[in-house]
Amino acid sequence: MAPQPQQPAMHGGAPLPPPQPAKRRSPKAVLKAIGLVIAVIFFAVIWITSLDDAENAEAGDCVQKSSSSLDDGLKVVDCGTSEAEYKVSTVHNDTSDPTVCSQGESAYAKSVHRRKRADTNMVLCLTPVK
Repeated sequence: MAPQPQQPAMHGGAPLPPPQPAKRRSPKAVLKAIGLVIAVIFFAVIWITSLDDAENAEAGDCVQKSSSSLDDGLKVVDCGTSEAEYKVSTVHNDTSDPTVCSQGESAYAKSVHRRKRADTNMVLCLTPVK
């Protein structure tokens, strides 16, 4: 006699329900996620480009006038390049008075708007790069 294949043993309890099909994301949710990613990238780019502006300039840095609407009019550049137009001779914080600069220097006044702190003012004294 040939052995019979064994039947699986049934252990008590109800059978398991079939797995549910994967939920599909609605097009609206996908578009919202894409919009959020684009907004984060946009603000990251603005923040990164603002790192080289006049607010962060120090004495000895070279700057270039900028026509971009994303920054404040001055961009910190390498002094060894042809982009360098002015060199920062001194930085005066907590003032907006352009007369703090010596004769022959250009004054660049800037008001820095702070979201959680009080606004601050500064003046950069600039000499032309020759």
